[in-house]
Amino acid sequence: MLFAAIPTIIGWILIGVADSVTVLYVSRLLSGLSYGMSYSSMPIYLGEIASDSIRGSIGTLLTVMAKAGILVEYSVGPFVGFRTLAWISLAFPVAFFLLFMWMPESPYYLLAKNKDESAKKNLSWLRKRDQVDDELAMMKAAVERSKQNKGTFRELFTRGNARSLIIVLGLGALQQLCGSQAIIAYSQQIFAEVQSGLEAHESSIIMAVIQLLTAACSSSIVDRVGRRPLLLISTAGCAVGTFIVGLYFFLQQQGVEVQSVSWIPLVVMMLYIISYTLGLATVPFAILGELFPSNVKAVAAALFTMFASSVGFGVSKLYQVISDDLGTYVSFWIFTVCSSLFVIFVFMLVPETKGKPLDVILEEMRNSQSRSLNCGSSCGRSKSVKL
Repeated sequence: MLFAAIPTIIGWILIGVADSVTVLYVSRLLSGLSYGMSYSSMPIYLGEIASDSIRGSIGTLLTVMAKAGILVEYSVGPFVGFRTLAWISLAFPVAFFLLFMWMPESPYYLLAKNKDESAKKNLSWLRKRDQVDDELAMMKAAVERSKQNKGTFRELFTRGNARSLIIVLGLGALQQLCGSQAIIAYSQQIFAEVQSGLEAHESSIIMAVIQLLTAACSSSIVDRVGRRPLLLISTAGCAVGTFIVGLYFFLQQQGVEVQSVSWIPLVVMMLYIISYTLGLATVPFAILGELFPSNVKAVAAALFTMFASSVGFGVSKLYQVISDDLGTYVSFWIFTVCSSLFVIFVFMLVPETKGKPLDVILEEMRNSQSRSLNCGSSCGRSKSVKL
């Protein structure tokens, strides 16, 4: 994670001194590398350092901070030059690098390297108590089981891991195919088409504020409500939202007078952002840190990031092409169909992991087909004792 900050630091510096488009391309490439490294490693780290009762909240904070970054760029960007924005943005990865070097290594990682004393010391620091022997023993047992396998790409397709892989890749595809990245990337153009009376950049700032507040809300309730219910509500909300906005653009294209109700798609877009951020933008990263044993977590996270990014790239590029050739409403209705199909996917395959120790979750993925909707922390503790 420390190394991931370096490319983005260099990237912002390059934007600040850029004198050609080529330099901007290089900067964007470095930023993409940083993004890939960060989203491959942070869910793993957060999932391993958090206690069972707050692991979901900690995991979703990754998205909360990402939305905070989007809000900063949307709020500052329209009012300063791009070079000034680059120097302002540079402060954040620099601050991260200087501060994060003091953070502890994951106890799971240290146990895998046979550094038991360091693992105990770090776990005590994280939990703010000295009595961590029971939790450390559970961690060590999980690590020992993981060591029985090599942690290669092939291990992802063994029983349990294969089911987990299908779930996280499906969630990665869902994050993109619901239309989120296209809507965010083209938000100013969409808001301009809606003709709501607000400046496009003002609507984008409002959208970013809503994203941040909703992500914070999701982080605070995910360990009480559960992962699966949030995903179901979020996916269904995205389907409804894109259908209504698509209907507005369809009527507009057909020549129907819609100026008097131009506020409807703006409101629905905001509700869409709330729905998306409440579950799809946050929960998959929490689940990613929970469903795999430590020996394949890194490989699974890297595959998740590459797959989701590839789908997102395709969606972002095809959105403009389809909108130009067939109409914006077609793009939105494609998102509606995809979201509707994924409601079934979430209902049928995604398990509930709320409050369960990582060891118990892995055991259930190997041996159980139950989604355990109502199994919370008490259930997790009782099963961990049995193991």
